[in-house]
Amino acid sequence: MPEKKRKQQSFEYGAIILLCSTFLVKIIGAVFKIPLSRLWEDELGFGYFSSAYALFTPIYSLAMAGLPIAISRFVANSVQQGKYNDVKSALKVTKKLFTITGITGFILMLALSYPFVLLTDKSGATIYSIIAIAPALFFCCIMSVYRGYYEGLRNMYPTAISDIIEALGKLILGLLFAYLVMHYTQNIALSAAAAMLGIVVGGAASATFLILRYKFKGDGITDNELLNAPKAQDDKAIAKTILAIAIPVVLASLANTVSSFVDVFLVKWQLTEMMNGHFESIKNLYDNCITSNITAEQLPTYLYGVREKAFTLYNLIPTITSVLGVSALPVLATAYTKKDNSLLKRNIESGMKLTAIISMPVGMGFVFLGPAIMKLMYNTAASVEIGGVMLCIYGLAAIFAGLAIPMISMLQAIGKEKISLRNVAIGAAIKVIVNFIFVGIPTINIKGAAIGTFVSYFFIFIANLLSLIKYTAVVPNVFKTLIKPFIAAFSCGVIAMLCYKILNGGSIMTVLSIMVAAVVYLISLVFLNTFEEEDFITLPKGGKIVKLCKKFKIIR
Repeated sequence: MPEKKRKQQSFEYGAIILLCSTFLVKIIGAVFKIPLSRLWEDELGFGYFSSAYALFTPIYSLAMAGLPIAISRFVANSVQQGKYNDVKSALKVTKKLFTITGITGFILMLALSYPFVLLTDKSGATIYSIIAIAPALFFCCIMSVYRGYYEGLRNMYPTAISDIIEALGKLILGLLFAYLVMHYTQNIALSAAAAMLGIVVGGAASATFLILRYKFKGDGITDNELLNAPKAQDDKAIAKTILAIAIPVVLASLANTVSSFVDVFLVKWQLTEMMNGHFESIKNLYDNCITSNITAEQLPTYLYGVREKAFTLYNLIPTITSVLGVSALPVLATAYTKKDNSLLKRNIESGMKLTAIISMPVGMGFVFLGPAIMKLMYNTAASVEIGGVMLCIYGLAAIFAGLAIPMISMLQAIGKEKISLRNVAIGAAIKVIVNFIFVGIPTINIKGAAIGTFVSYFFIFIANLLSLIKYTAVVPNVFKTLIKPFIAAFSCGVIAMLCYKILNGGSIMTVLSIMVAAVVYLISLVFLNTFEEEDFITLPKGGKIVKLCKKFKIIR
């Protein structure tokens, strides 16, 4: 039964919904991973866990990354033109497409598991985690049908709620399975695989929620809207249109996630090769934090496990800011279709500024407090000595990745999927080259992966920004959207470092330094007059928020 009234959310409203859910999901993810690090007691468990994810992610992208965006854009454009029967048909068509891609992705991952492990893990223990996570591909595809559909209707609540259900399933069942298997087998590889099963069950629960939500609450499209709308296109025509949008998006997403695959394949392969002549020198380089009984076969996975801990913190930023692109896509698609340049400019600038406000302070925090944050989160010698340096580099990368990834969705919203594909593909190629050079230097080794990520996303950010300007004819106010947040973020990073040094370190002092820096950041944003009325007016109770901000001189 359809809802009585369909409310479309503004970019800011939708972004706030997704940001809140993503933030909660990331907290749940941290709660999930930190106990696992305590359970496994060393970096090998994270090495198995992250290696399986690195194979999972590119196949996941091939199976479903482009279709949610394609559905969202198709639905947004169809609603704008009053073609509600096409909207309904799109859901039916994409459910068939996603079922096929989900099954195909599952089979492909199983087929690639053995050769992948053969090339990257001589111990062979990673294969258990790969097999365990493979079914998640099918459930992810089912979820993506409904998420893309509702996002196109500018309703972000189903996506937000389903994300939280998925994360809670992973947390509760993943930890339970991992602890039980570790307790009864004392086998880290099997325990990592058990943790992966929690991810599968969480995905199944999330998909079930979305199916039931649509069945009982519908989508808000009324019978009257369907009656007055043009007759739906043929299913084949709709599928052809959606695939024409999806294929370049899939390729762009694949090129983007290939960087993770490059990390696990090329980086681990290079580390493995270096063990032949440089095992002792690399081991001696980290003599204070690597156990003496570690073997040449285990060291690449061990170092990759350290990298995974730093990468997990880095990845918070692009994951959170990517939801801004999801929220912006239907709004920008509508503005572009209507040729409303004013609305287009406002939403591009709003997206860039909100992204900068989120990504820059966290990135600067990593730059200035990398080792301290790694000690606070994981508290192992390897995490601090190796991961701390990597997190400093990843902090810079996170700023540019956080800004660049929403721009990919913005380019896709205006029909420039091939341009975003080109930019991301070149960035991925740059990462391969930089990784190959720096990881191959024994004194740099695993830290070269962080350098490659930074250089890659710096290029993608510049390329995406120039492409947006070229194809929208919108020149964003860089001082307002980027420079002001950067000045505030740099200030808070310096304050965080000074506080930490003055207070003589320690976990409590790290938290206190971060809190002081956050206050300084907010004061700096207000002092620089960063906020404007347009940033709040479309939020729930926007008028009251604006009045309150003006009263306290947050908006001047």
